[in-house]
Amino acid sequence: MPNADAVMIFSSEERKAAISRAAQLLQCSRGTAEEREFEMLTQAILEYDLIQNAQPIEIPPGFTHYIHGPGRHPVSMMGR
Repeated sequence: MPNADAVMIFSSEERKAAISRAAQLLQCSRGTAEEREFEMLTQAILEYDLIQNAQPIEIPPGFTHYIHGPGRHPVSMMGR
């Protein structure tokens, strides 16, 4: 069950904003609300990056020749 206070990132724009805010909080004092916010932001950034890396990427058919070389069957989906 997700934490009710958890931060979730759904786009690269939100990720950029989270990184900017986390950078502002780098020097926060231990045990403060800012430290908790920093931890939540960095966790959300990590989870977003993991999800993005786990998604298959679509390779346009014209590029499969360069990836797999001549004589191989083209692939429309390929994991990162």
